[in-house]
Amino acid sequence: MNRGTESGNIAEIAFVRKFNKNRSNFKLYLDSFNIINIDNVFMVRVTTKQFSKLSNQKVMTRADAYLIKSIDTKIQQILINNDYALDEDLIKINNINYEIIPFSGVSIKMSDSTRFQILKLTPDSFNHLFGEFELGACASVYCLKEEELIKNASVFKGWKTSKEKIIRKYSSTLPALEKLNMNISLKEQLGIYKQLKQFSNKKISEIIDSNKKLQEIIFNGYHIYEEPYSASYFYKGNTLEKLNYIPFTVTTGSGRSKGDFTIVLKPKN
Repeated sequence: MNRGTESGNIAEIAFVRKFNKNRSNFKLYLDSFNIINIDNVFMVRVTTKQFSKLSNQKVMTRADAYLIKSIDTKIQQILINNDYALDEDLIKINNINYEIIPFSGVSIKMSDSTRFQILKLTPDSFNHLFGEFELGACASVYCLKEEELIKNASVFKGWKTSKEKIIRKYSSTLPALEKLNMNISLKEQLGIYKQLKQFSNKKISEIIDSNKKLQEIIFNGYHIYEEPYSASYFYKGNTLEKLNYIPFTVTTGSGRSKGDFTIVLKPKN
């Protein structure tokens, strides 16, 4: 779930401060880790990028904050100096000795946030998860205006596939696709591309909903990040709860017109 906006940073810092000021308000969460002395446990905000096995590069992580154990005496003064905010940069600068608590990662959203992204997939990342480029290309097609249909050639190229490959792969499911090789009107083409987009969005959703490991990758970041950078918990509206599944919709990323082809999963309103 994307981080990095100013409002997002404010929400993360506020949560970390709230936790470190009064850990007893988060007893159910802390009980999950069999912690004996909660006074030695602290919430740390993520300020680094970490390697993702999905994109094969360092990226912002699924967790916005996580727990550490520390008996380092310097940490109390750091908390006082920073109004109980604590992050990875402060830990590194002050050479704090600590132990990470695995699977304590929290994804943090502002209480009124409804527009955050769950996951953005490039063509390569989509292929890594779903085993094909074609399905992502189908979900990215232009299908609202006749004058935009010409842009679908660049969509297929950007998704490392072609109209011909898509027709071969999915014409048994959508026989109307065969007509795209014929001399048909733009209006009829538009209708076929609408069917194709609806079909692909539904199929992507069905694949995710039927695959537990895929859900863990998408919603938690398990299997692609080292601990503690997956998100096992979700904080929104002053509620911290276990993160298992978020009802979602499949959309096209905003950079399509600039050649930045992505599939974005967003929470349902």
